[in-house]
Amino acid sequence: MVSTDLIVVGGFLGAGKTTSILSIAKYLLSSGKKVGIVTNDQGSDLVDTNFLKASGMSVLEVTGGCFCCNFEEFINKIQSLAENEMPDVILAEPVGSCTDLIATIFKPIELRYMAKITLRPLSVVLDPKRIKRLLMEENSGFHSEINYLFRKQLEEADIIVLNKIDSLGEEEIKKITNFIKSKFKSADVVCVSAKDNFNIDGWINTIYDVNATKARTLDIDYEMYGDAEARLGWLNLTAGLVSTIEVDINQLIDKIMNEMKDKFIKNGFEIAHLKIYGVSEADFSKASITSIHEELDFSKKAEKPSSRWNVVINARVDVKPEDLKSLLEKIFFKAALTQDMKILDLNIECFKPGKPNPTYRIT
Repeated sequence: MVSTDLIVVGGFLGAGKTTSILSIAKYLLSSGKKVGIVTNDQGSDLVDTNFLKASGMSVLEVTGGCFCCNFEEFINKIQSLAENEMPDVILAEPVGSCTDLIATIFKPIELRYMAKITLRPLSVVLDPKRIKRLLMEENSGFHSEINYLFRKQLEEADIIVLNKIDSLGEEEIKKITNFIKSKFKSADVVCVSAKDNFNIDGWINTIYDVNATKARTLDIDYEMYGDAEARLGWLNLTAGLVSTIEVDINQLIDKIMNEMKDKFIKNGFEIAHLKIYGVSEADFSKASITSIHEELDFSKKAEKPSSRWNVVINARVDVKPEDLKSLLEKIFFKAALTQDMKILDLNIECFKPGKPNPTYRIT
């Protein structure tokens, strides 16, 4: 098998990793490169995988646990893409609550698979408003364990990618960038807007100019790391929606998402990410909320109404899983009822992740 570049793009939940990966993929494709993508989640039925496939990407996913805890499956998916699609580049998106990637992914690959895979440096995508709340202002709304996890993700980055700069002024970008450079001195810093495809070429140039980490291993407390993951309730919902009339799915999405956000604000439950994807035979819509402080953001709105929609919802919230499930069920059923839509094939999985147990950890 010809060697394939592997670019791992990590970062906290809601940082914009999937939009970033899509922007990188489109840039590489326009440059004549062939690209494959591997996504990852603790559960199944991912909004991001559906969104990437709908955007025309070749995507495989590792579900039921992070890359490091399902390392052999991760490698199998990479090899499957490499052998069947023969891409020049594979982009891999770890779970947003995952860290310690150098010891559990990079070093095992270096030892066992370097003849087939060329590792590129680890990029960690960063939401500017998240770093302001978690580090600069030290008032995140999250428990200390989750703040610890966030810091550790940044500590091991080769490249810290300050995303969503379209929402910032020049002075604010400068202030945040200087703060990052002062706290995480070993990382290169790149400023982008994945949504607007701004400076994606600069990020890619940095990926190919910087060497992947070979020596540094994260100093991490796995008990605190596990406690951080266990703080979040994870929910994945899939369902079919059928009506006798054509429905504007954007209105339904707006109703579901904002009612969820209002409930979380009322109860003091911080959002790590809340994503929804609606698809018909002719169109699709995707939207997300990344904090109780943020507004609903549509990555894409459906332009064609339909009487039949399939919906996927992914929620990662600082709340007990059973409370998250109860809230979402009530809101989802109520929203469907207001549109005279029948719910078919409803499936909900809701849980807290188990403690991280990497297949390999090479220090």
